Amino acid sequence: GLVAVSAAVANPPVHAKVARELQEAVAASERGERRTARKWERDVGGARHVQAIVVSDGKDPEMQDLRRHILRTGGSVHAVFPAFNALSVQVRANQVHALAQRKDVVSVSPNRETRRTASTLESITGALTGNVRTSSTKTSYSGLDGTGIGVAILDSGVMKAHDAFLNGAGSTRIARGVNMLNTTAANWYVGTNATGSLSPNSSTLANYESAIANDSNAFADGYGHGTHVAAVAAGRARYFASGTPDTTGIAPNATLFDVKVMNDQGTGTVADALEGIQWVIYRSRELGIRVLNISLSADSTESWRTDPLCLAARSAVAMGITVVAAAG
Repeated sequence: GLVAVSAAVANPPVHAKVARELQEAVAASERGERRTARKWERDVGGARHVQAIVVSDGKDPEMQDLRRHILRTGGSVHAVFPAFNALSVQVRANQVHALAQRKDVVSVSPNRETRRTASTLESITGALTGNVRTSSTKTSYSGLDGTGIGVAILDSGVMKAHDAFLNGAGSTRIARGVNMLNTTAANWYVGTNATGSLSPNSSTLANYESAIANDSNAFADGYGHGTHVAAVAAGRARYFASGTPDTTGIAPNATLFDVKVMNDQGTGTVADALEGIQWVIYRSRELGIRVLNISLSADSTESWRTDPLCLAARSAVAMGITVVAAAG
């Protein structure tokens, strides 16, 4: 009996690797059902396709063999996340179980939708205490203010032109802006391999950085949630009109990094969030990013041990980044 139990744990059934709602979609496809599709499933060329996140435990951080398998079986590789040993892919529904059977695959999750969540202000969080800031008004404050600390805002964007993000000299404190929204995945192309090795000083890396650069967009947040969150983290009311309340944030002199992973309706995908977190991890030491704020959420039917968003957040923590998540 003990031997049987040990064997079952060492070799879990295929469905143990596949998220519950993805299992349901695959089963419905096998039965020929044409139910209302979720955003991560669609009929392409008469066959049901799904967009998913594949987590691997293989020794190759680029997951070359796994990528070849996906392409060979008629799928697409949209993005590679070496920081978390994960891929963003599109595969036929009838190939999901074969993919999960591979020994180098830990889990297969649908590329779920992400949604904004809420946060709080300085008086609630305890920023106005004796050992942090003893006083705070629109025009002055005393104590710690986040000087020298980079805070990345993973959200719907940050409005660079907003007065809340100016420093004492009237210049913006938003040091970089990048846009991770994945248009390739949204187009549902089949057989594409939109990946490359982002090695230091490579042309591929330079082209990637150029493609995601969003520094010149002063109005990057058409929804407003990311701007609100950035103001909670590091907003300053100094330049606001007379008579308005003091809405100073937690660290009103911190440097901000706008990492846009949600659209102007306040939604996105897990894959785009993973890409944003990976960018923060890779650039954190160079740019001085010490804090990553993730005020978004996604459904999950998995353990935190295999859920892609959990894995990405844990990887950031392992790199020494303080990860702050909204509890809303």
